[in-house]
Amino acid sequence: MEYTDILKIITKPWIDTKGIMIIAECGKNTATKIRIDIENDIKSSGKKLPVSSRKHVPTKLVLDYLGLDEEYIKYMASM
Repeated sequence: MEYTDILKIITKPWIDTKGIMIIAECGKNTATKIRIDIENDIKSSGKKLPVSSRKHVPTKLVLDYLGLDEEYIKYMASM
C-alpha cells in the first residue's frame, strides 16, 4: 500500500468498512470489528451517528484507533 492511496482515503471526513480494510490492511471481519468498536465508543459517550444504509465512522477516530499519524502520512505521500 502506498501513502498516496492511504491519503486519498483519510482526507475524507467519514470512512466505511472498505476504507478501513484498505488502511488497516485487514480483512472484512476485522474491519467490521474496528468499525463496531468505534461506533460503540461514540454511542457510549452520548453522541449519535448518522443513519444510513452504509455504515460510516469518523476517519479521525479510525486513525486514532489504529495509531496512525495523519501528518506523517501526508508528509510521506508528498515525497
